[in-house]
Amino acid sequence: MDERILLVKLSDLNNIEIGKGSLLSIRNNSIIVKGNNLPILSSGLNIFVNIYDERVGISPYLCKVSVASRSQLTAQIIRKDPIIERRTALKVRTDLSFYLSKIHRNDEDITEELPSIKINILNLSIGGMLISSNVEFLLNDVIMFYFKYIKSKPILLEGKVIRIDELKDKDDENRITYNYGCRFLSLSSNDEAVLCQYLFDRQLQLYRNK
Repeated sequence: MDERILLVKLSDLNNIEIGKGSLLSIRNNSIIVKGNNLPILSSGLNIFVNIYDERVGISPYLCKVSVASRSQLTAQIIRKDPIIERRTALKVRTDLSFYLSKIHRNDEDITEELPSIKINILNLSIGGMLISSNVEFLLNDVIMFYFKYIKSKPILLEGKVIRIDELKDKDDENRITYNYGCRFLSLSSNDEAVLCQYLFDRQLQLYRNK
């Protein structure tokens, strides 16, 4: 029997959040949500009930409220919309920062020449990432760092700089910064699994915070 607790987000028809809880049951075309401070909604009101399952994705349901209290809500399913899937092609915004363990340029290890290199990951996918840094990289530089995520052991990732984006400061035209597009090299199945887990969790976090 699957005894996992699935999170639920309630929103109005304009996708504005109106409450959160957990799934008690879903059967006979009915969804029951429990919580400590659920919104008391009028019977017959149409809402969206979004169910989060890290194995599958986000399942959105258009529902009509039957009974609502602070501790429990029962709603009848009108329509089930397509699942927002755990996609390996998913790209998400991140707020991660790591220090590099190595950098290779023209097949030479230049790590000692550029110590304490920090990268900020702006967005991330299974295929690669967009980063900023406290140093300037060149095309085809290969960087290595340990990706640390609380749900797994650190994994060593290797990325190659394949794009450089020049950014001009809005307040100072003479100040230029750079973002770097990187492609991951030689990901193992375990590396992909860790990244997929992080990407999905981050997607849920961003979705909940909308």
